[in-house]
Amino acid sequence: MTIEVHDNLLEPHVAELIEDFMKNQLLWRYYYKSERNVPGYHWHVYCGVDEEEVRNNGAELLLPIWEAANQKLNLKERFRIQGWKRLYCNAHTFGVEPNIHKDDGDFTMIYYPQMNWKIEWGGGTFVYKEDAETVDTIAEYRGNRVLMFDAYLPHQAQPVAKNCLELRMCVVFKLWNEAANRERLDFYKDTVS
Repeated sequence: MTIEVHDNLLEPHVAELIEDFMKNQLLWRYYYKSERNVPGYHWHVYCGVDEEEVRNNGAELLLPIWEAANQKLNLKERFRIQGWKRLYCNAHTFGVEPNIHKDDGDFTMIYYPQMNWKIEWGGGTFVYKEDAETVDTIAEYRGNRVLMFDAYLPHQAQPVAKNCLELRMCVVFKLWNEAANRERLDFYKDTVS
């Protein structure tokens, strides 16, 4: 089982560019569900399934997140990550109650872009044990932080506090490992020094 939190992923000027892009250029849409059969919506922007589609959709400023994570976290060597298969952005405001859910893919990587986020606003992410009843990790929302975990783990964005007037934004990469399975992923992680 993999759950990792890393701070200061990007150079500060790059992190600021991404935050500005997400605040001022993305066209957020409501009525997106994390679970098809469970009530509850949040804000969402689909970016693409590959670099070409991301560029065509005008979201190329998000690509340095992948490049930095892949290099700094040694994703290929440590986890045999081959790449990502989908890139999108989610957002929550006060009153949006996120659902516990699991993701497709082998790993989920979440980047938090909001540099002025205050801890009392909540908005982090709970990653649960497989039973979905016990929290394994609480990743607090902190700008320029990345959270990565096995996609099969139940997880949930924390609600945003009433006094927060900001949009709780995140960038999500669905990562894949060629011919992956959980046992092999754990083996790879434990054998790389």
